[in-house]
Parts: sequence; structure tokens; C-alpha cells
Amino acid sequence: MPTRRAVWLLVLLFLGIYLWRNVWVVWPFLFRTGGDFANFHRSAALLLDGQSPFTPTFDYPPLLAILLLPVAWMTLDGARVAWFLVSHACLLGSAAILWRSLGGGLTALAVLGALGSLGGTVQENLALGQVNPLLLLLLAVAVRADGNRPSQGAAALGAGAGLKIWPGLLLLAYAGRASRRLFAIGIAVAVLCVALPLILIAVFLPPPHLPHGTGYWMGTPASLNVSLPALALRLSYPLSGPVPEDWIVGNEVARLHLDAGRKALSVGVSLATLALGLVALGWRARQDRWDGRFGLAALTALAILASPISWYHYQLLQFPGLALLAVSYLRRRALLPMAGLAILAAGLTSRTVRDFLLRGGDAGSVLLYGAVIAGLGVVLFILLLKEMPTGPAPSSSGTARPASPRSSS
Repeated sequence: MPTRRAVWLLVLLFLGIYLWRNVWVVWPFLFRTGGDFANFHRSAALLLDGQSPFTPTFDYPPLLAILLLPVAWMTLDGARVAWFLVSHACLLGSAAILWRSLGGGLTALAVLGALGSLGGTVQENLALGQVNPLLLLLLAVAVRADGNRPSQGAAALGAGAGLKIWPGLLLLAYAGRASRRLFAIGIAVAVLCVALPLILIAVFLPPPHLPHGTGYWMGTPASLNVSLPALALRLSYPLSGPVPEDWIVGNEVARLHLDAGRKALSVGVSLATLALGLVALGWRARQDRWDGRFGLAALTALAILASPISWYHYQLLQFPGLALLAVSYLRRRALLPMAGLAILAAGLTSRTVRDFLLRGGDAGSVLLYGAVIAGLGVVLFILLLKEMPTGPAPSSSGTARPASPRSSS
């Protein structure tokens, strides 16, 4: 096993890579393009001016615009910098929380350093100004709170649903008979975070009072949508020749118009994926050694697979599951599974891998990319279920209890 000094040197190396990739490289992009953050900032500025936040390009719950009111008065460049700093704070905060959830120690620190510095999805989220670093922080709180303060975890997931509707699927982690109170807490927080802002907007502000493009939530074949419903949608188009127009404009609410049949296909695949995954999770929950952290990570992987819209940058939320697996493998010295996990993580989160798969620029390349990433998501879900009995569970003091032996099944 590596010495303590070697691990610390590796951690310092990862810190340097993180600062270079996610600060030095990303910084110029904050001033070249508004990214996705420009839509958020515009909606917050409208809200500050007493208007509806629902522009044609803002189809989020209004809580996000409300949270950005403190920077709504700034110029876009100034607000971008402020959100960039907040996003880094969320990433580092989530790493600290996950480190404690993983039992602490240098192994967990090295794993989290590798994910944060080498995961291309980190750079993508920061450059776009996305909200996923904040969602990762809320997910980390839920993972950490599973053993000692589960009500905080349920509330955190409910708040995540208030930022983007789909994280509400993670509340199914508390849908069992023994967790009804936690499920109710999460649902109550989610309803409060979504419904209360909508009511206030409807009462006090001029229309529109709802997002413009809710039909878009039923799915899109856009190239960077990596869910199973998106893969099914692409298979419904001619696959020879250039990329179909719907795949190109698929991330533009105003220009994408799926017919009723394709919407039904997307929703059907979404529900079928969710149902099959929940059956597998339910079967695992009946085993003797249920680890809620692994269960929540598996449910996250399932939600990203099943959601009609799962952009490439959503893979940031796979970090808790990847970290749980990596720490479990390394502490058991399971080097071959660890090597396989490293390949899987690179495929899910590396922009280099993404660009390599899409290099052809034709429909076949896009289809291959979507199939590979969705397939890796399925593998991650299965690995989390399989490893769950041997995952180190945290004690109330935050240190890891010894991993239980793998069952004969």
C-alpha cells in the first residue's frame, strides 16, 4: 500500500490539477460567454424589477431566480464571478461532507481529489455557471445525514427538487414503510420550495406565471442528453446521413417540437427504467445489510438514467456513488475492480472521452456516445447495488465501521 507521504503528495498533485483545470482554464470563459448562467441571471434581474422570471429560455422552478436575487443587480460579468466563487464553495463543501461520510482518512481524501481534479464535468459546470455544484452539496448532505440526521437529508433532497424538479425522484429513498416521516418531510420541503414561489409570482407579478416550454420536459434527442429515454428517441430517427435537425436544436425550448408519439416513447422508457430500477432497489432493501448511502447513490444513478432530460453535466452528481465504490474497493485492496471503476468514471465524466466518441460528427457518432454513457450509467447502478453490503457504514462519530463480509449471494 502507498505510504502516507505518497498519498499526501498525490493529494497535493490533485489540488494543483484542480486549480489549473477548474480555476485557471475556466476563468476566461466567465467573460467570453454568459453560459447557462446568463439565463438564470436574466430571470433574477427580471424578478428584481418586479417582472415574471419566466423567459422563453428559463424553464426552471422559480426558486433558482430567487436565490440569485443578491447578484441580480450586478453586471453579468460580476455576477458570473460571484456565482463561480459560490460554486467552488459548494464543490469544496460537498467534498468535505463526503470525506466525513466516507469515514475520513487519506484514502477518501485521495479519491475525492481525483474526482474533483480529473472529472471533466466539474469544469463544464463551472464554465456554464450551472446549478449542479449546489445540488451536489445538497446530495452530499443527504448522504452524510443518512445515518444520524436523516430528516436533514430528506429536507436537503426536497430543496434540490425546488431547484430542478427531477431530484425529487431521490425522495423515493424514503418511500419505505419505516421512512414515511422522512418522505413526508422531503415532499413538504419540495412542495414549499416549488409551490410557494409560484403562488407569490401568480399573486404579485404579471404573467407569464409558468415556464414556457414544459413539453420539453418530456424528453429531447439533443446530442448531450445521455438518458435512456434520449437514446430511445434517437433510435426513432433515420440513422444514416447527417445529424437530424431535432438532435441539433434539441436543447432549445422554442425550436424543439416532438410529436405525440415520440413524447410517449420518451415518457414510457423513463417510467419503465424507473420501475425496473426501483424493483432492484426494493429487492436489495430487503437484504440484511442495507447501506442507505449506497442506496441513495444508486437512486441518483437511476434518476439520471431515467429522467427524460439528463445533460452531460448532470454526471457531477455521480461523484458520491463513484467515491463510495472507490473507497470500498481500495480499503479491500480490490485493485482490478478499482481499475475498472476508473475506466467507468472516465467514460462518465471526462470531456476528452465525450469529444472522442462524438468526433465523427454524424448521427452514428451521437448514437454511439449516448449508448456508451447510458450503458456506463447502468453499470454504475449495478455496481452500487452489488457493493452495498460491503460498503463501510459510518458510525455516529463519523469514523468508518469495518466493512461487513460479502454475502454468498
